[in-house]
Amino acid sequence: RGWSWLRSGREHCAWMIDTVGAKEARFEISAIKVIAPQVACAVIDRAIEVFGGAGVSDDTPLAYFYAWARALRIVDGPDAVHRRTIARGELKKTPPYIG
Repeated sequence: RGWSWLRSGREHCAWMIDTVGAKEARFEISAIKVIAPQVACAVIDRAIEVFGGAGVSDDTPLAYFYAWARALRIVDGPDAVHRRTIARGELKKTPPYIG
């Protein structure tokens, strides 16, 4: 599920940056910054499970890949910050509730 969204989302984000600029595409950029590392971690985690004990040993680079994929989730900005940016963008699209 995440992999297919990542592909189409990445292409849409790149198109937005090219057509309207990075400032206007900031919500799409934040979405990509949240989903891409999560998908990478999930794929690497699944590969580690397939390899069993060898997946976390020095025989394969999977543990190294997982550590870097997880570190990139922090280095690129915490997911909470990107999710807040996405939420603010969605809330701006919705008129306030008057009731």
